[in-house]
Amino acid sequence: MNTTTSEDLGKLLLRLTLAILMLFHGYAKIKYGVSFVEGLLIKNNMPSFLAYGAYIGEIIAPILIIIGYKTRLCALIIIINMIVAIYLAHPQDLFLLSEYNAPVLETIYLYIFGYIAIMLLGAGKISVDGK
Repeated sequence: MNTTTSEDLGKLLLRLTLAILMLFHGYAKIKYGVSFVEGLLIKNNMPSFLAYGAYIGEIIAPILIIIGYKTRLCALIIIINMIVAIYLAHPQDLFLLSEYNAPVLETIYLYIFGYIAIMLLGAGKISVDGK
């Protein structure tokens, strides 16, 4: 018997919240392109074509997380995407606090640790993978 538990609903809520919010970043890449990311890559002596990885980490992986397909792998992809974003755009901000004493990278940290939680928990029963 396949019963849905509050644990499965919690996993679904976590997946949907983080993935839908990440899609807003992906939408910005669709609307404005990845030239900003390309510039950061070039500045850091990295190949500019890697900027297109933002589409994978901010559009494809979140969509797959929403439907619950290869959730753990997609969460890892997004975590890597966030770490690269810190390296390229915010390396000096790792421990910096805002004027309100909150971490400047608070949102990025929330994504990283939220997706670590998704990696550890898996998608749950309310998913394509159904585990």
